Amino acid sequence: MPQQELKEIIAAADHAINWEDFDELMAFYASDAVLVVQPGMLARGGEQIRAVFPAIAQYFNHTLQVSQADMQVVAGGDTALVLARTELQAEREAGQAWQTTRFATYVFRRDPAGLWRCAIDNSYGTSLIEMPPSLHLLCGKICSGKSTLARKLAKEPKTVLISEDEWLARLYPDAIKEVVDYVRCSGLLKDVLGGHVEELLQAGLSVVLDVPANTVASRQWAMSVCTRAGVAHSLHLLDVPDSLCKERLHLRNQSGTHPFTVDDVTFERISRYYEPPREDECLNVIHH
Repeated sequence: MPQQELKEIIAAADHAINWEDFDELMAFYASDAVLVVQPGMLARGGEQIRAVFPAIAQYFNHTLQVSQADMQVVAGGDTALVLARTELQAEREAGQAWQTTRFATYVFRRDPAGLWRCAIDNSYGTSLIEMPPSLHLLCGKICSGKSTLARKLAKEPKTVLISEDEWLARLYPDAIKEVVDYVRCSGLLKDVLGGHVEELLQAGLSVVLDVPANTVASRQWAMSVCTRAGVAHSLHLLDVPDSLCKERLHLRNQSGTHPFTVDDVTFERISRYYEPPREDECLNVIHH
């Protein structure tokens, strides 16, 4: 069993990644190797793989550190399957620490000179066949049904619901009286939520973001999170007449179950800022 030999080879490859010695790193790959850059994105052959690693280093602000925690080798003839628990850590924007664990699968072949070369580098392992994480955004006026739909979407496996109303009610009790108060507190919340949502997505969890994506600016903020996390998105558009929204709003106010009470005047004031998604935003819109 070449277990110890392959462990040493992979450790040397990790060292080359950590020190950004990419010319040395390429010696570990077979000429026809395949690298899984991220789900749905492959680099094939030495030229493509060599071009990818500087981009990965830049993405992680040149702080990426890779290591293997546990490893098992299954070898047959000149082929070996390596199962590994791969640890990755780096510093993201503003020195924010980031780390994750992947259960990787690597395939090695022994070349005619007797050297083991990596033929398939898949740090994502079997997670490639799982449902990929996605960011769900909601667009619609007050009482159009966003929160109801959000709870329904969050029932899917490995899906987390984040409700702006609940967070604001807990973080700023009795502080939101006017629209300007909401704008201020919502902005502060977004400053914190962005990195949190990104980490959840990168951990393989889908996120239903029950934060109104009702303006171009709010959608640009959400899409920046989506882009950094490298996941797909859906913008759920609830196109409901104002009369029905107000009818639901009156019932909600009477029930006292919602943390915020909104009268018709405030509904009209907030609705003036509503901007339906435009075609040039290039969003994956699902109409409800």
